[in-house]
Amino acid sequence: MLSKKIISILTSVDQAEQAKWMSQELLKKRFAACIQQTSGISTYHWQGELECTQEYYLHIKTTPDLKEQVITWLEQHHPYEIPEIVVLEGACSKAYGAWLSEETLKI
Repeated sequence: MLSKKIISILTSVDQAEQAKWMSQELLKKRFAACIQQTSGISTYHWQGELECTQEYYLHIKTTPDLKEQVITWLEQHHPYEIPEIVVLEGACSKAYGAWLSEETLKI
């Protein structure tokens, strides 16, 4: 049964090292318990042109209490002029929710 709230924040960058740095910094600050990094091709409109680029996606898992801190951190440190910051609110198992809370509270 899913009963604990979880926040998933999605973003992307075009450099693997930037994605790694962002993940490590968010984890060091305990703003997230886990960040999955994947890569793929993004196709999108930008400044009147159709773009197709390699990007690195971050799936940041955090608690509802830390959502605004993660968003603020991303807005301050993201390299893009208009960063993708997508927030998904959901539910997770009690055990995963407890782990998530425990890992984000350690300072």
